[in-house]
Amino acid sequence: MAAKKPQTKLQTQLDKLQKPLGLRRPLAWLLFLPILLGFLIVPILASEWATPAKVPSANKAVAQTVKGQIVPSVLNTQGNPHTLLALDKSWNPGPLDAVHQAWQGDCQACHTGNFSRVKDESCESCHQHMGLHVAKADLPKTHFTEGRCASCHHDHKGLNSLAEQNRHFSGSDCAACHSHIKDTAPETKTLPVADFAKEHPAFRLTLATRPDQGDLTRVRTEPGHALSEKTSFKFPHDVHLDPKGVDGPNKKVVMVCSDCHTPADTPSGFLSVTMEKNCQSCHTLNFEPALPDRQVPHGPVQAVLSTVDEFYSYLAVHPEERNRINALRGQLRTRPGEKDPQRSMLQNLSGNPRAQATLATRELFEKTACVVCHTVEKVPGTGNTKTSGAYLPQYKIDPMPVQHSWMPMAKFSHKAHAFDKCESCHAATTSKKASDVLMPDINSCRTCHAGAKAETNKVKSDCGLCHGYHLHKPLETAGITGIQEAETSNK
Repeated sequence: MAAKKPQTKLQTQLDKLQKPLGLRRPLAWLLFLPILLGFLIVPILASEWATPAKVPSANKAVAQTVKGQIVPSVLNTQGNPHTLLALDKSWNPGPLDAVHQAWQGDCQACHTGNFSRVKDESCESCHQHMGLHVAKADLPKTHFTEGRCASCHHDHKGLNSLAEQNRHFSGSDCAACHSHIKDTAPETKTLPVADFAKEHPAFRLTLATRPDQGDLTRVRTEPGHALSEKTSFKFPHDVHLDPKGVDGPNKKVVMVCSDCHTPADTPSGFLSVTMEKNCQSCHTLNFEPALPDRQVPHGPVQAVLSTVDEFYSYLAVHPEERNRINALRGQLRTRPGEKDPQRSMLQNLSGNPRAQATLATRELFEKTACVVCHTVEKVPGTGNTKTSGAYLPQYKIDPMPVQHSWMPMAKFSHKAHAFDKCESCHAATTSKKASDVLMPDINSCRTCHAGAKAETNKVKSDCGLCHGYHLHKPLETAGITGIQEAETSNK
């Protein structure tokens, strides 16, 4: 009689599965029914029973207006559940992000209806100004379909989960569309991009075409081609950043970039440079040589003219003050070897006060003050007859350029780069004109930034490091509309 062939492990398992189940099936049902009852049916019934009238402490997100913006508010901030005895707590897959903790106990604040996924309308009830990925005006020209908010923003992952997702949301997901962007948006000016290290086009900058109206155009940088934008301002960076210093009122002053540029959360990334805060310590607006601390305001032309006219008119009717200033002028005339840019004004004040005011006005606008930094044009006729300076020489000063960001679609933190010198990215020390666009090109950024793949001695940089998905209307925030496109700098 032949020996029985031993079974393999697989055959043994198959034989066991073919045996009668016995009590295993009823036992499975006995365990399943309490689970079904306790974790599904009872919470549903409790949810249906817990109407707002019966559970007034439910956390319902409502809208309120604060400073013109609609923001969420919460009727109860104690974390009370919206069902009886917190019977739906088992449905919670994890803690909400820190910014959503106020709704931790109220599922229906976001989930409208039982077992429904979060709809965009729930997100937009609070996040009303997030903006789309493609502007509505451009959407018909594309094949792009906006995804659900929750497709990228997954809550219930921990207290800091959303912030972490927002920092690293991108990478291959962005490149999946943008590496073949023309397939999705055939008319776009955006060039294909897959990775910052190699497959990224040169930067496009938003430049002013007219300083008075703030008309802007987007221009792509070219290697070896310096960009400039229209401005009426005169400012040579190289003179102010001379390591030997510049002439101040009392001594040589060695300036650095931070003397004028203070990082801030503004469209340009900096606080506005102002005459009073940044310039007037050196560029004084004094008009009477004998009183160097007496200055005209840095403002409208008529305010400057009125200040000058009223000062000399006052001296004409107050002889004691006029004699005191005449004595001070005599002391200035006797000082040997001193530079005197206002020597023509050092004459006796006994003459016509308007003639004195006229002389001071010409010195201010044409020689010592306004013309140094601004484009000044002398205009014929009288000024505003409701002001005291209407009959002095009249001038027009070209307006300053509208403040804007050169790269409004990019995220950049100067604070994160504070360890390095400004000159390592911005060639200010060699710039002779205020119209120079002192922005680094992409190769400059690549000296420190790698792409999505880590490299030695470089920062791993995915798309989300410099770009956001939502538009956030950055150009409207900066007060800029009607931006035109120019693909290259020489168009």
